[in-house]
Amino acid sequence: MRKAMATITASPTEAGSERQNDRLLPGGIPASAIALSRQPFEQARVLPPSCYTEPDFFRFEVETVLKKQWILAGRVDQVANAGDYFTLTRYAEPAIILRDFEGHIRAMSGVCRHRAYPVASGAGNCGKKGFHCPYHGWRYRLDGSLAAAPYMQPGHKPDGEGLPEFAVDIWQGFIFINFDREAEPVSSSLKTLDAVLEPFGMAEMKSSVMREIPWTGNWKATLDNFTEAYHQPFVHPTTFEPMAPARLGVYEDVDGPYNLFWLPAPDGNIDLMFDEIPGLPEMHRTSFIVVNIFPMFHMLIDPSCIVILDMDPHSVNRLTARWDILVRPEAFELPDFEARRDALTRALIPTWDEDEEACRTIGQGQGSQFATQGNFSWMEKSVHQFHSWMATQYLK
Repeated sequence: MRKAMATITASPTEAGSERQNDRLLPGGIPASAIALSRQPFEQARVLPPSCYTEPDFFRFEVETVLKKQWILAGRVDQVANAGDYFTLTRYAEPAIILRDFEGHIRAMSGVCRHRAYPVASGAGNCGKKGFHCPYHGWRYRLDGSLAAAPYMQPGHKPDGEGLPEFAVDIWQGFIFINFDREAEPVSSSLKTLDAVLEPFGMAEMKSSVMREIPWTGNWKATLDNFTEAYHQPFVHPTTFEPMAPARLGVYEDVDGPYNLFWLPAPDGNIDLMFDEIPGLPEMHRTSFIVVNIFPMFHMLIDPSCIVILDMDPHSVNRLTARWDILVRPEAFELPDFEARRDALTRALIPTWDEDEEACRTIGQGQGSQFATQGNFSWMEKSVHQFHSWMATQYLK
């Protein structure tokens, strides 16, 4: 922190000299300002406001950071059988996730190598025939290799014209993909988190969509919001705060690209929409658990189910937010499962709507010339963990 403090308190002459030598990131953001987020928690500052508002910085962030990180794609139960597939688009990159006939889960580009038409959409089972481009009839096998290219010139060879394959990693039943095939598996950095989550049996859980909506706000501001309880008494005074008061929060030290905190219920009792998972330890039974895996995967865990938030950022202040629920297989098979899921969704929507308003409004303030890099509350330890990790990615 000594160097960072010197930057803040330097004389005009010294500060001017430092600014001349300071590298500027896209959007005109000094690297030294971003580095303040990497300082020890007690002295660190939040990321510069311009990191949330500058379109040039957002484009830099996508190309330099986000496209090299692990992306939540879905759950293994979405591709339970050979030939099952689903599609998604992240950072304008269409992708296909499938299970091949050897039982392996694979991910690859969904863009035809001829004229870039998407070769698949939605979800389904393609059988052994693979994927057929609707535009010019090129056909691809389940390993991405080109099987047919009709009416091409004599001598055309399909070598090198297969669909590019992405890295895949499975963690707790979640499918993660990475455009960088050399990336270190995300699961290898989450071993300590695995031990905390083990009692839930998350890998065997099944998923269902709760809500998907356009969301106004920067994606980092959104994850910031879901990374601390500090805002609860002021943004959620009658919705979520009474169930899990912010003052009771317990913020953990971490050893990987994630954060974790507990929000105990004031009387130890949590109203549940599904039956409590058997065999949970006392802390797991009496608390909500919040986990964020960087850069943008959020989980809210109660003793009966797990609510997932995934984000698809489109611009500096616009994204799609999607919430899914995970439950034990026996809960998923209940005849009134959908009614329970929908009732939980309705119960959470007022809180989510309050969160969106907060994320939209903070964007207005972050655009001010007078916005500064604030300090952290003790309730924002997890935000510091996120900002420090992001700052490290920006400064590589």
